[in-house]
Amino acid sequence: MSMNVNYVNPLQQNLINLLSNDRSPLRTSADADALATSFSDILSESMKTAALADSEDKYSTLQLIAGQSDDLSGLLLDAQKAELSLNLALQIRNKVIDAYNEIMRMQV
Repeated sequence: MSMNVNYVNPLQQNLINLLSNDRSPLRTSADADALATSFSDILSESMKTAALADSEDKYSTLQLIAGQSDDLSGLLLDAQKAELSLNLALQIRNKVIDAYNEIMRMQV
């Protein structure tokens, strides 16, 4: 149950799109809606990626415990991927909460 090496997660794809497109500002509210939608998609995909990495780690661990696999290095790699994915999801969550708190402190 390993991930495809050529897999590009939504965050990476969005960064690639941002770097390849011109740096013109948003022109319409439809553009702003599309950006907001893609941001929510990025957050949900980030959480799905973290959950997938966690399930792969659990699967590898169960296979090793059951004696169906002896790939300790693969287990350690899956555990490291799961930890990194969780840390990324937590950092994204913290930044979103910080941004929300900053907006709430703004005076109208």
